[in-house]
Amino acid sequence: MNLALAGLPDFKAFPGSPGPQHGATMHICPSIDYVERAWDDAKYGRPSSSPLLEMTCPTIYDPSLAPEGRHIMGIFLQYAPYTLRDATWEDLREPYGDRVLELISEYAPNMREIVVERQVLSPLDLERRFGISGGNIFHGEMSLDQMFFLRPVAGWARYRTPIRGLYLCGSGAHPGGGVMGAPGYNAAREILKNPSART
Repeated sequence: MNLALAGLPDFKAFPGSPGPQHGATMHICPSIDYVERAWDDAKYGRPSSSPLLEMTCPTIYDPSLAPEGRHIMGIFLQYAPYTLRDATWEDLREPYGDRVLELISEYAPNMREIVVERQVLSPLDLERRFGISGGNIFHGEMSLDQMFFLRPVAGWARYRTPIRGLYLCGSGAHPGGGVMGAPGYNAAREILKNPSART
């Protein structure tokens, strides 16, 4: 979710605005049991009713991203399955956005009143807009069979492919999604080591 805000969330546990809590990545994930319950919904084809939330406010570091006194917030959440059991993302997108704001409001009661605009992107939206298969921002699950020398498949972990001069970079290559820029940097280093690949 992407939010345009008229202010900052005022957390019950750490009131005050702006504060150091707004400059950090803010998480709503109170326990391991909470994460397990969040995953339970998704494994049965439902978006998590109480998802793990990761929120950031980049305007704390760069106020030029929004008008004076305003902020933007990005929310990454887990878990929202690509394939739903008894509904479609067209039907659930906005109600699910409401649920996420309701959950944040349990921790920051002013949340609903400071939201000026919002954009809710489901896994289906991520696939349609950005070409990310299955809406997975990591371009493949970050599971044991997709880590280290097995990413994206065994034998292709050094950014080279069986096609001469074709290299891989991006979230689907080692070290994977969430390590911004590292796959591209590593692929470029491999290309520079192999001058014949550049011709």
